[in-house]
Amino acid sequence: RRGAIAAQVATGVAIDIAVTALAMHALPDLASGIAMMLLFNVSAAALLLPLRGGLAAAGLAGLALALEYAWSALADVPQRPAAEVPMFVASYLAIATLTSLLGRQLRASEALAEQRGSQAANLAEINELIIRRMRTGVLLVDGDDEIRLANEAAMLQLGEAGEGRRLLATAAPALEARLRRWLHDGQHDPTPLQLSPDLPEVLPRFAR
Repeated sequence: RRGAIAAQVATGVAIDIAVTALAMHALPDLASGIAMMLLFNVSAAALLLPLRGGLAAAGLAGLALALEYAWSALADVPQRPAAEVPMFVASYLAIATLTSLLGRQLRASEALAEQRGSQAANLAEINELIIRRMRTGVLLVDGDDEIRLANEAAMLQLGEAGEGRRLLATAAPALEARLRRWLHDGQHDPTPLQLSPDLPEVLPRFAR
């Protein structure tokens, strides 16, 4: 759920920021590199949070750096250039803004893809319903000669031979033979065809 993810991300980035500040104070010679590594944490949090949440994470990171710098100054720890703090704060805010906007676009694209997928599925169901309700028998046969779709009218013409998924040659050998001839020369045979002695004649038409 969206709310649960936001709470986890906020907690995680807060812990990351606190640990980063402690690591910078404990390792003053590596403080700049540690502060730079925090860019990835802030950007990852902003990617999953709204823009306001991403900016809040960046602001919290900048505040932690400023407090750590003041703490180091009071503890007589060797000082880094004072310009580093505003530089990192600006970097955090910039990366948070960019990744938050990127995350918004990704979520919008995902929602649009889900909507289009749902619409396509609905259209497929409507098309299948129309085909099944047609009075003309319709068979869909794949390249392996297997019947993939048969509407109600086609099932009536095939009788018991059309039940289940099976080969066209098994369900209607005469129809399969005429299909093979059409695939070979592309010509329709205009003569009616009787699939079974107890069934009426049909006039098959083929289309790729």
